[in-house]
Amino acid sequence: MQFSRRVLLATPLLLLAAPARAAPAADWLAYERRLRARLADASGGRFDKGFENELRLQTNALRQARSLAPLIQDPGLVLAARAHAADMARTGLIDHATPEGYMAAARVGLLARDLVGAAGENIAMRRNASGPVSPEQIMGQWRGSPGHRANLLADGFTHVGYGVLRQGPRVLAVGAYAEVASRLRAPAPLQVASTDAIALALSKATPAIGQFSVSEPGSEILISGSAGGLAAGAWQLRPHLSSGAHRYQVAWGPVFVLG
Repeated sequence: MQFSRRVLLATPLLLLAAPARAAPAADWLAYERRLRARLADASGGRFDKGFENELRLQTNALRQARSLAPLIQDPGLVLAARAHAADMARTGLIDHATPEGYMAAARVGLLARDLVGAAGENIAMRRNASGPVSPEQIMGQWRGSPGHRANLLADGFTHVGYGVLRQGPRVLAVGAYAEVASRLRAPAPLQVASTDAIALALSKATPAIGQFSVSEPGSEILISGSAGGLAAGAWQLRPHLSSGAHRYQVAWGPVFVLG
């Protein structure tokens, strides 16, 4: 379920007509409930807001030193980051992918319901032999890893949410990053009876979005959002951007369940 950052409309072979296969609705609804539960119980630990804020400040100091724009904190990305930190603590798997294969963009698509863009993620786990884990130590791990450092310094990323879970002496940290191309005025509904509800949510986006496709979550195969006979199940909203620097691109939007 690794999502590419963008798909150009100039790739017509990717645009298909419905009907097409949807992802199983029950699986995606169950994962969304699990993420919400992790936010509520923190898997027996506690979320450290001060640690999270310090990671954001250090990230932006690193970016400023390289003349890059600061990352803006986004509430939906914070939810996605915290939920994954708590989920890793519960499952014991320290990885971008869950045991079922859900990746960062799946969590962003489920929890950042007003965000249209592309997502990335950093993760870290640390336990010191003596003394508490510090934000500087987590940032040091990320700066020393080429892939993690690339996310910290990605020119296209505009927003961030950090989630830090403390479990005794152990810290699990997640950074959720996004290139936000548009915003919905209100969170998109998770469950809808028809694509008309999705079109209504998009009608009030800023910048405006006049056309959209859908895909199986994480897939590059686009299906016309206006086509009839869209199968029941889980889909990813794929708005067609028409203004600004992202013109003629197909973005990633919220995951929704039809039927």
